[in-house]
Amino acid sequence: MKFRNTLFVIAAGSLLSGLGCSSSDVEAPATGPAGGAVVGPADDHCVGQPEGVSDPAACTAEPSPEGDGGASGDDDGASAEGGAADCSQTHDADYGDTLFNSSGKDDDCKYQVSWAATPIRKGQNVTFTVTTSNLMTGKPLERIPSQKVGATALSRVEPYIPCDPTHLPPSADLRAPITETAPGVFEVGPIVFDKSGRWAVRFHFYEACVDSETSPHGHAAFFVDVP
Repeated sequence: MKFRNTLFVIAAGSLLSGLGCSSSDVEAPATGPAGGAVVGPADDHCVGQPEGVSDPAACTAEPSPEGDGGASGDDDGASAEGGAADCSQTHDADYGDTLFNSSGKDDDCKYQVSWAATPIRKGQNVTFTVTTSNLMTGKPLERIPSQKVGATALSRVEPYIPCDPTHLPPSADLRAPITETAPGVFEVGPIVFDKSGRWAVRFHFYEACVDSETSPHGHAAFFVDVP
């Protein structure tokens, strides 16, 4: 039996060699622990605040001032134990707090947003599933008349590293395809995290609309750990 196994290994190696590659060129399947949402305090930034109004009539073709931006670099650090600032928990004043866990409300308290993902590992393709609804109506977010044909309520996904705002993710990540699989449910990917550590992922909604209190434009960002 051992002799037959040896012949199989030799034959497999010969086949790889004939194809112009070696056994070392065959990528092993991803192993090890997967990352995911960072567990922390439940989102309460909308407690005591009136629910934001998302009025499709308030949308214009004017792009948002931060439409092409990333992390501002002007974040306020959340205090760690002992009072020291922890850069991995920075909050962007231009967008609102980055959220823990995998569910919360957008910065203007207009939308409920939750997400799930395929196993998150450095250098591996990741697909996000994003589920959304309007806080006032409870209805899923869908395309509005002022959007271009084929556009979705989720405009784009922006991954970045809070502790390294100069690090740019792979450009393909910022243009990851978005598919609406059901009303208010979107699949985004593939996205590749090219560095281990604490990331933030910001979801942009109705980005072609002007960013105002009554406009559909909104954002929600969540912390993500990548092993």
